[in-house]
Amino acid sequence: MTVPGQSTPESGDAGGQPQEPQPLLGELKSSVEWLEHAALAGGDLVRLAGLELRLAAGDSGRLLVLGLAMIPIAILAWIGLSTLLGWLVYVWLDSVALGIVTFIAVQLVAMGVMAAYCKKFAKSLSFPATNRQLKALKEQFNEPQDAGKPDPDTGRATGDRAGPAQA
Repeated sequence: MTVPGQSTPESGDAGGQPQEPQPLLGELKSSVEWLEHAALAGGDLVRLAGLELRLAAGDSGRLLVLGLAMIPIAILAWIGLSTLLGWLVYVWLDSVALGIVTFIAVQLVAMGVMAAYCKKFAKSLSFPATNRQLKALKEQFNEPQDAGKPDPDTGRATGDRAGPAQA
């Protein structure tokens, strides 16, 4: 018989061993604590990612402004280089016409190189590999439909393998 307030049964009761605290309850508590810590860490990580995203958005705007500021500087540097080459030709050959032709030739060579790159990059805009794959798929779908139709040259169905020698 157990007395209220006692956690161990008396020696005369069945199961007279002292009861141990349930290990499952301890594991459950530690699992819940671990999940709470993981949730807190996850929340902190989400907040940190949000703050870094805001910082990156601000920096990307600054990068855009700097990139736009670099464009006129690059144009002026190119014009300066072209003018220098034209001037050197004028000084060496003492011909204004050849100096101007050199300046224009430098511009045309640069435009030709850029046009070649534009043509090269424009090919990728047509998705060549995807188009090849689509053509192959269309051929696969069209083959079974054409298999029963007679070939106008031989009069046989296109699915027949027998050639004219086997007829």
